[in-house]
Amino acid sequence: MSSEESTVPVYDPILALLPLISSLAVTSWVVSQRAGYIMTGTLLVVVAAYGVLMPDIRLQFDATFLVLIGGYWLGLLVHYYYAPHTELLQYIAVTPLAVLATVVVLPALIDGRRQTFTMGLTVVATLLAVIGLAMLWHEHQTSETLYEFVGDSVFGIDGIRTTSIFANPNGYGFVMMVGSLAALYTFLARRGAVWFGALMLCLLGFVLSEGDAAFVGFTAGAVLLVSGFDRRFGFLGIALAAVGVAVAIRLGHVGDVMEGTLLTRVDRWVASLERLAEDPMLGIGFADTAAEIGESSGPHNSYVYPLLNTGIIAGSLYLGALVYALGQGIRTRWTPWTGFVVGLTVAIFLYMGFESLFLGGLSPSSITLGLCLGLLLYSPEDDGPVTDLRSKFHVR
Repeated sequence: MSSEESTVPVYDPILALLPLISSLAVTSWVVSQRAGYIMTGTLLVVVAAYGVLMPDIRLQFDATFLVLIGGYWLGLLVHYYYAPHTELLQYIAVTPLAVLATVVVLPALIDGRRQTFTMGLTVVATLLAVIGLAMLWHEHQTSETLYEFVGDSVFGIDGIRTTSIFANPNGYGFVMMVGSLAALYTFLARRGAVWFGALMLCLLGFVLSEGDAAFVGFTAGAVLLVSGFDRRFGFLGIALAAVGVAVAIRLGHVGDVMEGTLLTRVDRWVASLERLAEDPMLGIGFADTAAEIGESSGPHNSYVYPLLNTGIIAGSLYLGALVYALGQGIRTRWTPWTGFVVGLTVAIFLYMGFESLFLGGLSPSSITLGLCLGLLLYSPEDDGPVTDLRSKFHVR
C-alpha cells in the first residue's frame, strides 16, 4: 500500500461500492425491482451529498463533457414538453443525480484507494459466482425446474448454465464481465494465490453465464488491461483471444450466434434507422419502441436507442459525451490503472452494441458506465491539498 493510499479513508472506496452493490437488486429476482430502484437512488443521493459536503474530497468537472451531456438533458426536456411521458420524466429527474454521483463523486472516492475498490469488486463478483454454482448444484438435485435459465446449455454442453441472483443471463454476464476484469487487474497488481483463486472463480462464473455480448467485451477489455502492465502481455492476450475465437468457431457457437442473435439484432437496427428517418429531429420519443419499428422488441443497441428516442441532435450530443470521455482517457499516460479503466470502458462500449443501457439509469450497467466515464475524465495529476469547500470544485 502506497503512502498516498494510507492517508485516504478506507471507507471511501467502500462507499463507492455500495451503489453498485444495491443496483444488483434492480435486475435480480431476490427483491422487487421497485425496491432496488429505491435503494439505489437513495444511496446515490447519500454518495453525492457526501462528496459535495466533505471538504477533503476534491471533485472535478469536465466542462466539455458537461456541455455535451447537458445538451442531451435539455433535449429530454424538449421531448417532455411536446410529448409528456412518465418514463421520460423519470429519466429527466434521475439523470442529473446519476451523473453527479457516478461521473463526478465516485471517481474521487476511488482514486486514492484504487486497489481497495477493485478488491471489493472482485469479492462481490466471486460471491456472485459461488451463489451461481450453488444454484446450479441445487438445480441438479431435483428433476423439477427451480430457477429459470439455470441448467441450460453453454457452448453446446447441457446442464451447466447459471444466472446466479439475476433474472436473466444478460444481466449476470455483464456483472461478471466487470467483476472478471476487476479480478484480473487485482491479481496482476497484487498477485498471490487468494486473488488467483478469486480470478478463476470469476472466470468460471462468467463462462457459465454464456453472455455472448459480455464475452466480446471481456476479450477486448482484457487485452487492453494486461497491456497496461506490460505491452508484451497485450500481444499474448491477442493471441489467446484468437485461439478462443477459433475454438468457439469449431464448436459451432459463433455460427449459431451469427445466424440467430446477430441477424435478429441487425434487422431491428435497420428497422430503427428507417423509423428514425421519418422523424430525424425528435425521433419517436419514449413511445412503445417495438411497436414503432414493427418488431417484437426494441433494437437492443445502446447507440441506436438514444438516436431513435431523442432524435439526431440530442442523441448525437449523448453519444458525443461517451466518445469524448473515452478519448480523454486514452490520451492519458498508459499505466496499469489506465489499462484497466480504458479496458473496462471498451468492454462496456462493445457490450452496448448488443444490449440496451443508458447513462442516468439505476441498473448495474448504467451505474458502471457512469463510473467508467468519470474515471476516464478524472485527472489525479492535478490533485493538491484541499482545505475548504470553495476550493474543492475544479472545472477542466
